[in-house]
Amino acid sequence: MASRNRKTKVLSYNLHDRCRKYTGVDRSNVDVGAMINLINSDHVQEMVSTNSLQGFYGHHIRQRYGMVPPETVIIKGRIVYLSRAFKTIELRASNDGTVEHREEFYDNEPGEIALQDYKAQAGGFSTSVNYKNIGGRLIPTGFFGFDFVAQPNYASNVGDGQLFDGLFVPEEPEGIVSCFDSATDIFQLSPSEIVIAQLLEDQIFQTYDNINSQIHLLNELGNAQGLVGELSDEMAKQKRRQELREERKKDLYTGMVHEVKSFDSVQQHAVQVLQGLDQPNVKEKQPKPKKSFGNIFSVWG
Repeated sequence: MASRNRKTKVLSYNLHDRCRKYTGVDRSNVDVGAMINLINSDHVQEMVSTNSLQGFYGHHIRQRYGMVPPETVIIKGRIVYLSRAFKTIELRASNDGTVEHREEFYDNEPGEIALQDYKAQAGGFSTSVNYKNIGGRLIPTGFFGFDFVAQPNYASNVGDGQLFDGLFVPEEPEGIVSCFDSATDIFQLSPSEIVIAQLLEDQIFQTYDNINSQIHLLNELGNAQGLVGELSDEMAKQKRRQELREERKKDLYTGMVHEVKSFDSVQQHAVQVLQGLDQPNVKEKQPKPKKSFGNIFSVWG
């Protein structure tokens, strides 16, 4: 039961104001000028124009498999398709730090669930960005689009958020913040990283399982509504057919009889007709006398 309108309005937020006071991650140390230039760069804009800036339902896929995850992975011995949920169709940044963007949800299971959450204002968009930490200053180095998350760090857009602000992004001094890119090869991880990678995989697996369950429920609801609608239409048709039958019957009776009379009045009329036959009220004409031949000859004579 896919929705027809799958595009968002133009969403807007400002890099200088997360609209949060007590929750989330402070981003005042981000080089806003560098972020603006990165968003407006030819590289990122070409990604937008070629429908290549795509997002997932949740950040955990990128946290586990990097900013550009593969199409499929194996989790618990099963092949899992890491389906994208939407794509960025418009993106621009102004000098005052205002970022505007529009997204289009895909007509697939993750896209449908993200779309329903967006319409319900249950969550928002959060950017996926790599950056370097230089003297405590975060310099953006790669912009990979948006994911749809439950609690975006930039809360100014209800149903919109920003900056890879799942609250678990590691920041290493003088290093590149790569959002669990080091967890790509599980055999090269430390014991603690292995645990984190396994937890992320479990979350990915559960997320897709929940998406399938929700889609199944939505389909069942749609089928039930369709059956109710069909039953209502059929009952309306039957009622109309019965009304037509009554109208035809009435027309037939109207054509067969005109004035409706009682039995007594009909009997009285019959008696009057019979009496009229016995006593005709029309006088018979008298026969004219016939002329004789004698008279004729007498005239000639």
